[in-house]
Amino acid sequence: MLKQHSQKYSYLLVIFDLLILIFAYILSRYIVFSDLSISIWSVQKVLITLCLIFILFITLEKFEFSNPYRFRSFFDIIRSIIYYELILIASFYICILFNIYNFKNDFVFWYVIITSTSFLCIRLLIKMFLNIIRRSGYNYMRYLIVGAGYVGINFFKKISRAHELGIKIEGFLDDNLNLRNTDRTDYTDEIKKMIIGTTDEIERVIDEKMIDSVIIALPMRAEEKIIKIANICENKGIKAELIPDYFKIVSSNPSINQLKGYPLIGIRKVPLEHMFNKFIKRLFDLCFSIAGIIVCIPLFIFIIIGIKLSSPGPIFFRQKRTGYRQREFKILKFRSMRVNDQSDMVQATKDDPRKTKFGDFLRKKNWDELPQLINILIGDMSAIGPRPHMLSHTEEFYKKHEKYLIRHWVKPGLTGWAQVNGWRGNTDIGMRLKYDIEYIEKWTIWFDIKIILLTIFGKKVKRNAV
Repeated sequence: MLKQHSQKYSYLLVIFDLLILIFAYILSRYIVFSDLSISIWSVQKVLITLCLIFILFITLEKFEFSNPYRFRSFFDIIRSIIYYELILIASFYICILFNIYNFKNDFVFWYVIITSTSFLCIRLLIKMFLNIIRRSGYNYMRYLIVGAGYVGINFFKKISRAHELGIKIEGFLDDNLNLRNTDRTDYTDEIKKMIIGTTDEIERVIDEKMIDSVIIALPMRAEEKIIKIANICENKGIKAELIPDYFKIVSSNPSINQLKGYPLIGIRKVPLEHMFNKFIKRLFDLCFSIAGIIVCIPLFIFIIIGIKLSSPGPIFFRQKRTGYRQREFKILKFRSMRVNDQSDMVQATKDDPRKTKFGDFLRKKNWDELPQLINILIGDMSAIGPRPHMLSHTEEFYKKHEKYLIRHWVKPGLTGWAQVNGWRGNTDIGMRLKYDIEYIEKWTIWFDIKIILLTIFGKKVKRNAV
């Protein structure tokens, strides 16, 4: 349960951080001036204060979530807070230096004391709490080690003792099953029992053990086998990490982590795995969806009237699609077709007889997609991302195209990098997948803004519209 809701708890921590920054500001003013009267505040002072707190808040979350929280040590947390407080002090004195706001030295002192103490206490308490529940067997991730050689078993020994990481090694896969009966002293009875199959059984083990991540600890000479295993993992939609680095199978932008001194090189880097990037993207999505809904209200009224006059049936079309981490959700669209029994199975074509005249107009303008602003608002979708496919198409494309499930490592989008490059509708799924993976690896908030501008003003986006 804790594992399922860990992202919600992270968002809760973000809210606490913002409240601490605001509360510390108020408390520091009271300690220094003994006055919280609003009458002494000018509009300029309020705006400067809000801007400064917002900048400090964004900076804090960048420090906080720049690395996976699970793998952060106590020392790393303390170091991050020290670095952050130095930036906080510098921010106040930059305001003083450029005559933006004349903060008192006493005020800066108390603000630093209150924020640093609060942040440190909260984070250490969270870390201690997580250590306790992980030692009790909760909030863990399931790992599978491929390769029961020297590297594999030494990695297992270190990780199995590091309960604070919340990692449970489900077993080893190795083609040398004679290791189960070896007399070598480094192969204890515990390790022998954990050799649960050969590398050819990896798909079965991943499904049966519900593996979250695969560690490949095979020797360099097993190059072909490593490539095969890495591809199987990505086809299954889970992460594969290597000990040590095998550059022939990693992308041009791999992820790099360390666990107990072992370098783990992921097949590809996914910027949106980091909590700070998730937070920025979600904040952008909320602003985008709320603003979009407000601006489009007159257009919505026009479309609703047009749909009702064009054919009998509901205003909205709801359909199950495959979303983030392969979870199902119901996408919202303005209905552009007559009610039919094939809507969940057959994709629309250019001259599809099911379309109404008004519906054809909506699709050419892309206005039928506008209700997905609601999907973005509630968190099922993002403004930008790979377009979500029907469940039947997900099953079909998964079987035909390797690494297809990688596109579900991020939330589906209202528009995407493939679409603004002309790969939309009933086009080559291989090319769409290529652009989707490129977006996932190269995401930045500026990349999202670029795609929005290309969606509005680009010429390629209108290509292949149906």
